[in-house]
Amino acid sequence: MSKSKENIRVQKFIVLVAVLLFAIKMTAWYLTNSVAVLTDGLESIVNVLSGFVGLYSLYLSARPRDANHPYGHGKVEFISAGIEGTLITLAGLFIVVEAIQSFINP
Repeated sequence: MSKSKENIRVQKFIVLVAVLLFAIKMTAWYLTNSVAVLTDGLESIVNVLSGFVGLYSLYLSARPRDANHPYGHGKVEFISAGIEGTLITLAGLFIVVEAIQSFINP
């Protein structure tokens, strides 16, 4: 099995586990209405989205070179990292806002 196919297989497993963890955490939040559990669930959704972005970038980077991309498609992984960083930042901002609102209105 080629290295890129192995990476894609592992990434699919990572996404599956992340989706399962997200579902469990959001169920726990629904049952407890705890901001701490919500923040953990939001962290999990970032993992899920990042996993899908990473999986897609692995598919793209595994494509062979062509006339428009003489050095291949490997640079797409850097774009993926930027998207994942943005997702983490947005989740962090949402958590801060949610915590402040919960502090003001318990």
